[in-house]
Amino acid sequence: MLLAALLLSGLAATGSAQAASTPGKPGPAGFWIAVCEMPTADVGAAAGGRRTFRIGPQSFQERKPGSVSFGSNLCRSFSCSADGGRMEGTITSASLALTISLDPRTRRATWRTAGASGLGQTSGNCSVEPEAARAK
Repeated sequence: MLLAALLLSGLAATGSAQAASTPGKPGPAGFWIAVCEMPTADVGAAAGGRRTFRIGPQSFQERKPGSVSFGSNLCRSFSCSADGGRMEGTITSASLALTISLDPRTRRATWRTAGASGLGQTSGNCSVEPEAARAK
């Protein structure tokens, strides 16, 4: 359970500039921001569970809650793939896998876990927008 908490919230956090953006198009560098609600199973736990990811070609980063910047590129340590425009990153440990999938064409992103996540559900949808559309 502790490992799951570390994987889901202990990943370090790159801000993004606000700019006009065309819907369905990535920011200038091809990055998207996905915000995923991952509710905890513990009813007494503080409200939250929101995780923010920056996803782009061979790039997968998470912003820690309360941080203004994203962490290092998780693709350097974990599995990332891109197929037909769809991008996916997976963070794994011996007992848990967390996968974030993004299809820029449909502007849909999802998250799913396998293993001992300690979450109240094992999958869900994420809101998605081009990086340039977000305020810093």
